[in-house]
Amino acid sequence: MKVIFLDVDGVMNSADNEWLDMKCVDNLHMIVEATDAKVVISSSWRSGWFKEPEKKHMVSPEMAALEHAMNELGMEIYDKTRPQIGGIMDFRGNQIKDYLIEHAPIESFVVIDDIYFPDFGQFENRLVLTDFDEGGLTMEHAQEAIYILNHATA
Repeated sequence: MKVIFLDVDGVMNSADNEWLDMKCVDNLHMIVEATDAKVVISSSWRSGWFKEPEKKHMVSPEMAALEHAMNELGMEIYDKTRPQIGGIMDFRGNQIKDYLIEHAPIESFVVIDDIYFPDFGQFENRLVLTDFDEGGLTMEHAQEAIYILNHATA
């Protein structure tokens, strides 16, 4: 399985569209189509998304909008990383590392985020950094993510 660890703020939105930028959704679709990767939400927005059918009524409006936009293009949110449990030093990279261990084997993965967290150094060759002011997830970022997913092994 290939995995896209997806942040939302600064990745799926941009200065052009602060709510949800459909260009970013289209670029995510390009990655999924080219790699058959699963989308795992690593964003703090993950607390507003639930995989379990009995909890779908609890999904936040923001995550519902993202999920709907993805579903319209034939994509789905596969899962999310665990909630923050280790206090201030429980950074996103550690949550991703835990996901990789718990769901092994993972064939390949990419981390798409707009913030370089202190523990992202462990994913240096798998990190695609976006910029809210520069359009969020651009086509160039999508191409970089496709390359990582199709050429790197976990």
